[in-house]
Order: sequence, then C-alpha cells, then structure tokens
Amino acid sequence: MRKFSIFSLLIVAMIVAMFFYGGNNFKTKDARPILDENGSSSYERKDATHVETAVSEAIKEHGKTYGKGEYVAEGHIILDTEQKGNKVKAYTIASIGVFEFQDGIFAIVSGSGAIPTVMTFSIDKHGQYKLVAYEEPLDGEAYVESMKKMFPKKYESKVLNAEKYYDELAKQQERQAQEYLKKIGRHAKVSLSYVEKQPLNISVQAMNHFLRMLSSDPFLNECPDWLGTREVVEQGIRYVYETSQSKTNDGRDVVTLRKMKEDGTVIDMRQYVIEENKLKRIK
Repeated sequence: MRKFSIFSLLIVAMIVAMFFYGGNNFKTKDARPILDENGSSSYERKDATHVETAVSEAIKEHGKTYGKGEYVAEGHIILDTEQKGNKVKAYTIASIGVFEFQDGIFAIVSGSGAIPTVMTFSIDKHGQYKLVAYEEPLDGEAYVESMKKMFPKKYESKVLNAEKYYDELAKQQERQAQEYLKKIGRHAKVSLSYVEKQPLNISVQAMNHFLRMLSSDPFLNECPDWLGTREVVEQGIRYVYETSQSKTNDGRDVVTLRKMKEDGTVIDMRQYVIEENKLKRIK
C-alpha cells in the first residue's frame, strides 16, 4: 500500500507540472539565457548560436528603414529566449547604426539608441530561422506601458534603463563597421558621433533654397549639403559626390556639384551662381 501511495503522488505531481507548463504561451523550461552579467553593467557574449545570428540579421534588416547609407551595423543584448514548438521568442535590447563615407570618414549617419525589442522567429524543418514579428515599444506616453506588456516582469528594471547598455551596443556596431572596412579593403576612421562639416559660405536664404533643391532632384539629393564629399554605392559601383564653392571674376559665389568615379573621372556636374539669394544654374 505504501508503494502504491508514493506512486500515486508521483503521478499527481506530474499531471500538475504538465498543466502548469502547458498553460504558458512559451515554456519556461525551454527558456535559454544567451548572455550573463559579468558583475557590471556590461555583458559578455557566449558562443554564437542560431538565435544570435537570427537576431542580428533581423535588426540589420529593420535598420534598412532608417534611410540611406552604405552599411547597417547593429548591437544587441539577448536577455533571454523562450521556445514553444517551432516558435522562438527573443527578449533583447537592440541598437542600429547606419554608416557611410563622409569626407573620407566612415561615419554614422542615422540610427537608434538602445531600444527594448522583442523578436519572434519560426524554425523550419531545416533549422532555418524566419522572422515572424519585430516589436518595439510605442512612442510617447505609451512607451513604458507598452514595454511592460512586451517583457517578463523580471526584466523590467533592465529595459526601463536600456540606455545604460548603449556603450556596449555602440562597441558592437564599431567592430562591425571596422570588419566591413577590412572586407572592402579600405582604411578609414570609424566615427560613432557626428563629424563636423564645413558649411557653404552663403546666406541663410540661399542655403534654404539650396536645401529645397536637394530634396527635389535625385542627383542633387545625393550631393553633400556641406563643402566636402560623400560616397554612394550604386549597383555595386562606388561614386563620390562632391560639393565645392568658388567665386566668379566679378565676385559672385558659385556652387559646384560633381559625381565622380573613384579615380576622379567626372560623371555629372552642375554649377550654380548665387543671385538674389537663389541658386541659378549656369552649367
């Protein structure tokens, strides 16, 4: 009788456990932490996993919506993952950095801070991960409440203070940018902050007119709105767009915009003279 009683208790315990775990959308027993704290505010990455790669690629793909640039880098911290069947949910803090060459510096031109982000993937029969959902908190007053709904309560303090992880995320972006430069065979400074530019020496009214022109013309839109260069890769070919300024013999300001190959061959050029605070094309 005693053996039967113990066996019965084991059966009951198993049923209760199955009921408890089965009620969750993602099983806690399947949760697998990817990063561990090392005693400070930074994290140490473990061996790369399939979910690490999937998260990285998903962030970079999302980064393509941030506007023009040559290379999208990302930084992320995976707080935890949960899995049920062929679905994997990754709880992360993510950041995006879009880089391009400006005045010879590989500079960040757009991106994000540290954003609490939840990604859901499906895994096919070949073990390939496919992004199902990419979720960020809502903007404005709804930010905190929406973020709390996205993450388990145990990560609330981390995601509410996500910006303290930005330095680590920025370092990841910088490393990726440097690796990209090695891949394309370029030696250049990588900048994660705004690089000071030399502005055009024209009136405010003329500059406003110039900016309106840039936004309405495909060629001009690729040209720098400062005195200098930016590089653009078009269909696999690198071009240098340059904006320069000079004066006519009678002292009027002239703005010259060029599109060149890497060897300096001019593909397109336009020249404008400043008249009555407007740019008038002369070539």
